[in-house]
Amino acid sequence: MRYIFFKILLTLLVFTTGFGLKAQNREKSSLNYHWYFAKTDSLKGEIEDIKNTAKIVNIPHTWNNKDVLDDGERGYYRGPAWYAKSLFLNKEAGKKYYLHFEGANQETTLYVNGQRVGKHVGGYSTFQFDITPFLKSTGENLIKIKVDNAHHPDIPPLSADFTFFGGIYRDLFIIKTSSVHFSMNDYASSGVYVSTPTVKEDYARVLVKSILKNDTENTQKIKLVHDIIDANGNSIYQRKQNFSLKPLEEKTTSFDSEKIKNIQLWSPKNPYVYRVVSKVIQNDVIIDQVDNPLGFRWFRFDANDGFFLNGQALKLMGANRHQDLWSKGNALSDDLHRRDMQLLKDMGANFIRLAHYPQDPAVLQAADELGLLVWEETPLVNEVTLTKAHDENSKLMVKEMVRQHFNHPSVIMWGYMNEIYWAHRFLDKEVVDAHTEATVKLAQELENLVRQEDPTRYTAMACHNYPLYESSKITEIPMIVSWNLYHGWYYDTFEDFGKFMDNQHEKYPDRIHFISEYGAGSDVRLHSNNPERFDFTVEGQKRFLESFLKQLLERPYISGASVWNLIDFNSERRIDAIPHLNSKGLVEADRTPKDSYFLFQAALSDQPVLKIAETNWKNRAGYAKKDESFVKQPVQVYSNAKSVELFQNGKSLGIKPTENFSATWQVPLTDGKNEIIAKTQNDDYAIDKLDIDFEFVPFDLKTSTQKVDIALNTGSNYSFFDTHGQVTWLQDKAYSSGSWGYVDGKPLYVSKKIGTKEDIQTLTEFIPLYQTMQVGAKAYRFDVPAGKYEVELLWVEPYPKSRRFIEGIESPEHEGGLRVFDVVINGKTIIENLDLLKDYGYNYPFRKKWEILVKDEQNINIEFLSKKGKSLISGIRIRQVW
Repeated sequence: MRYIFFKILLTLLVFTTGFGLKAQNREKSSLNYHWYFAKTDSLKGEIEDIKNTAKIVNIPHTWNNKDVLDDGERGYYRGPAWYAKSLFLNKEAGKKYYLHFEGANQETTLYVNGQRVGKHVGGYSTFQFDITPFLKSTGENLIKIKVDNAHHPDIPPLSADFTFFGGIYRDLFIIKTSSVHFSMNDYASSGVYVSTPTVKEDYARVLVKSILKNDTENTQKIKLVHDIIDANGNSIYQRKQNFSLKPLEEKTTSFDSEKIKNIQLWSPKNPYVYRVVSKVIQNDVIIDQVDNPLGFRWFRFDANDGFFLNGQALKLMGANRHQDLWSKGNALSDDLHRRDMQLLKDMGANFIRLAHYPQDPAVLQAADELGLLVWEETPLVNEVTLTKAHDENSKLMVKEMVRQHFNHPSVIMWGYMNEIYWAHRFLDKEVVDAHTEATVKLAQELENLVRQEDPTRYTAMACHNYPLYESSKITEIPMIVSWNLYHGWYYDTFEDFGKFMDNQHEKYPDRIHFISEYGAGSDVRLHSNNPERFDFTVEGQKRFLESFLKQLLERPYISGASVWNLIDFNSERRIDAIPHLNSKGLVEADRTPKDSYFLFQAALSDQPVLKIAETNWKNRAGYAKKDESFVKQPVQVYSNAKSVELFQNGKSLGIKPTENFSATWQVPLTDGKNEIIAKTQNDDYAIDKLDIDFEFVPFDLKTSTQKVDIALNTGSNYSFFDTHGQVTWLQDKAYSSGSWGYVDGKPLYVSKKIGTKEDIQTLTEFIPLYQTMQVGAKAYRFDVPAGKYEVELLWVEPYPKSRRFIEGIESPEHEGGLRVFDVVINGKTIIENLDLLKDYGYNYPFRKKWEILVKDEQNINIEFLSKKGKSLISGIRIRQVW
């Protein structure tokens, strides 16, 4: 509310500041509405011709929001498309007109009334064009914009684990200014730079640099006024300067203020934002005006003790964030950007890494206002191209980022490379050294450029677990060496993370250490009491993050860390449990928090937190041990309280102290609804409730009072919940007499990871169910009562190698013959010579059901008789009809 009130006051100031001066300020209005769009190489003709061939869209817009999803094809459209619109205006003498793009990916060419205005290269920065010379004096102006997101070897990013959406995906504005104005060709900056060379507890000095432009043929005398405005709209400092601008001159001016006393410091707990309102005045008329944020703070990093803000130690803890939403692509509104930032703040975070590119202005504004410290970086990801054009584009992106976001108090770090050696393993040996040398050289040039542009902030580089970073000495270039580490997910064990970092600190005691990425994927439909590396269970993600969080907090020399990722985000080439999605988010793509979100909230928030961390596992099923009428399963609670008491259906299960913000009970779940209540004690009293809907599966099916219905996720260490059919496919188990399960065989492992994480063709809902399978099983036996049963079997032939990303053919043709087996149920062969690869191909599902009669003294015995290779099975459903 304070921010809204401040914005109203600031708006009033725009029209009234100047002690009675008339205002002819710049005007800025959006042009987001009613554009004609065509995905084509060229767009010819006038607006009436275009209407016949184009469709109407609004900006923000991307043409990839649907073709990156499950559309049956790998890849997405990367190429040119056009936007067109009629712009009606009366061109005023002495005015300048600009089209201001907050972002379009990745090459943008503008035409006005058939004339080429200019071209911008790069998909993640703001840019603008002067359209004044191309406008008609009155009436209709035809605007055509060509945007092309095709791969270009000279334009970063060249490759990355995110989708390169095309389109004008951020707001588009028209700006009208006076012919004497703050610079509009300074890499789309505001033309005003605000810094604080001195900040103390109770006073500060402000340095303001302005770039003024006279676009007339005559000398112009102007007055430059800067007002520093507090959050209540009061001017706390003002500086006036008179200047004479020569014809067509661009002049840079600056002033260093006196001591400004009684200031409020900016911090995550008190994100107090002042504004610097800058005005160009001529003949007692305000002819141009801009305003910029100002925050009074100072900070430093220490190699041993971490980060300090305003003289106080502060562990930087937060997350990375990508700018997309499922089915919308990257065409997000400002409200959606702000919502994501609020989600992070509500988690208790004080830090965000904007990966892997500069993001929407609304994101930086929200960071200032919410008190989130920012690492921002340019999109140099995975690899470089050995050309001058590539290097020049990289430098352009650095300049745009720094100049456009220079004034935001939230920004403390500029990054310019991420995992830049990632693609080295795919290079020919003959060119590896040349690429390494070129990468190091470019890194040094970018480092020098950033420090020249902004000597007040730190530089950073994100490296992955690869020895070349040290051997090439590229880690000696940035001020902060940061690591993207996934011990216990892609490689090694959880504890190896701490060992790696301790080794780094021992080898480089004077180096600032940061963790830019760490994380594990999760699909909220997958659950396990015994999670494994890379299984995508919710519990696997929780165990990973619990371990890393503990290790991070134990090491003061690690100045901060940002989990990968705040939100599940689109990565079209990815496969995994959910294709096209990087699922390492703390919240789902629709912004629903996962359980791990509440772990960080308990660890980071200064407010009382109590959360039963099973919100993603409310629908459960489990099989009992012999002679038991319940199934013990874990119920975990995240809290920053000292102790928590848990209740099941009104009965206390005891009080437990929290350790690392967590406490866990083995709860005897019974069939039906189980009401779970968690309570804290004494002064930190809080309460949380959760109903667990549990399906009890008895050990001896013949004693069941209900019809038998078992869905079995064969070869798995986890259960799979079908959210639409509301069916839990149980974790696999071995057969024992009087019960049910497999006889022989082992789960499939690919590259030491359970199951195949390949996309299952033609499916969207059941992919994880098919990804695990029992290989080499002789049979599955079910000791069931007499009756009529529906037996359903699920198969898929897995691709034999591990592929994290796919480009091109997902299911290459194969003649088969590698695996052939018969399927026999109760002595009757129902499928002979099943050859999944020959009959269907890699990754295509085969699902078939049969009805059988089970007589007294008979059970269900499903046999797999191998003739060549080993049999396999992905799922079994046994459902009693009567």
